[in-house]
Amino acid sequence: MTRLNHINLAVSDVPELTRFFQSGFGFRVGETRGLGKFAVLLGEGGYVLTLTHDKKVTATTYPAPFHVGFLLSSEQDVKQHHARITEAGFDAPAPAILKRGGPKTFGFYCHAPGGVIVEVSAHAA
Repeated sequence: MTRLNHINLAVSDVPELTRFFQSGFGFRVGETRGLGKFAVLLGEGGYVLTLTHDKKVTATTYPAPFHVGFLLSSEQDVKQHHARITEAGFDAPAPAILKRGGPKTFGFYCHAPGGVIVEVSAHAA
């Protein structure tokens, strides 16, 4: 069986993006190296996300459609994650119906620290 082991993101601010994923999504820090240069984040179900510092990364470094997406089980879960993110001091637009073709979803996209876009959504009721 082949299983995705991890994804590594090059980002400009490892500590703030670590805090974002901890606050908003419950990731735990498994390991850090170098003063704010590398972090291994552990998510639910054994998911591993690694963050590597790259001072050249900006909000426009990644191609426009690139993002990290979280599919939640309900609209209420989306609202709860939105509250956790904004209460931690991060900017995120209010969740709404996302019309992108295909099945409707309820959620939001936000610019997370470090130059990464994050999508949080659920299938719309």
